[in-house]
Parts: sequence; C-alpha cells; structure tokens
Amino acid sequence: MKIVTGLLGACLLLTACSQPRPSAPPTVTVTAPLTTASAVDPATLAWMDGFCAAVHGYRTRTNEEAAPGTSVPKSVAEAQKGLSEQLGGIADRAGEAVDRLAALPPAPVPLAETVRKAFAGKYATARDRARDAKTALDRAQPGDVASQDPAMNALQQAQQDVDGTYDPVEPLAKSPELLTAAASAPGCKI
Repeated sequence: MKIVTGLLGACLLLTACSQPRPSAPPTVTVTAPLTTASAVDPATLAWMDGFCAAVHGYRTRTNEEAAPGTSVPKSVAEAQKGLSEQLGGIADRAGEAVDRLAALPPAPVPLAETVRKAFAGKYATARDRARDAKTALDRAQPGDVASQDPAMNALQQAQQDVDGTYDPVEPLAKSPELLTAAASAPGCKI
C-alpha cells in the first residue's frame, strides 16, 4: 500500500511540474473617454436638480406631515378641524411644488418641458381641489356631519391627482442627457 501511495504522489508531482505556466495577461487600452459628471451640461444639471428637488420636496413634506402622533377626534367638530388641516397641508405642499416648477429656467430638451408641465398641472389640480374643499369645510357649521363627505372625497381625489408624480426621473428616461444629469444632480439623489 505504501508503494501505491508513493507512486500516486510521484505521478501528481510530475503532472503538476509538466503543466505550462500561464502567460502574462494581455494589455488593454481604453480609447473612448469615460462619461463623468463634469461632462454634463451645467444648465441641464441645474434644471434636473431643481426639477427633482421640487418633486422630492412634495414627497418629503407629505411623509413628514403624515407622521404618526395625531389623536383620534372625539367629536365631529374635531374631525372637521383635522380634515381641514389635511386639506390645507395638501394645498400648501402642492402649491409649493407648482411654484418651484414654475421657477425653473427653460427646460434643456422638449421632453423635459412636457414632463414639467404635466407635473405642474397635476400639482395645481390637487392644490386647487384641496384649497376649495378646505374653504367649503371651514365655512360649514362646527359639527356639520354632511360637510365632511365632500371634503373627504376631495382629499382622496387630491391625493389621486398627484399619482405618478413621485418619481421625477422615470418619465425623462428617454433622454440620455437628462438621465446623465439626474445621476449627478443632488436633488435627484433623495
């Protein structure tokens, strides 16, 4: 048995020594320049940063204002007040988004302008709907149960009005220029 083991070891040693040694890896030369943040047009970068910041600002404020901690209303009047505050919050946040989108400089590409207008339109619709419902609810008598149904419907509709506006980059994905800018814009990294 010792002889078989010794022969097996010698065969393995001869096999290992007879294998060719690997050659050096080939040298690779990169001829195309890499895209960097500095290659992005500064105007496009600034526009994308402002656009993303407006959209993310709405989302961030919505999340902050929806934080737990509100108590269950003990009366119809308290429920009216809470609903009025929610409507006012949507109106304020959506109005701020509309203002920030309107303050952007001209869009760098036509697609960006189309998306900006669509988002601004959705936020404006939500703002107006929430503001009008809040006004009607605030004019109702405290404890008026009937005033809450239209206000609650308006609140739900205002939330639906801004559906599809939480991702500022996805609707601009057909533009490589805008996607490159979004990858570098601080407002798009939230």
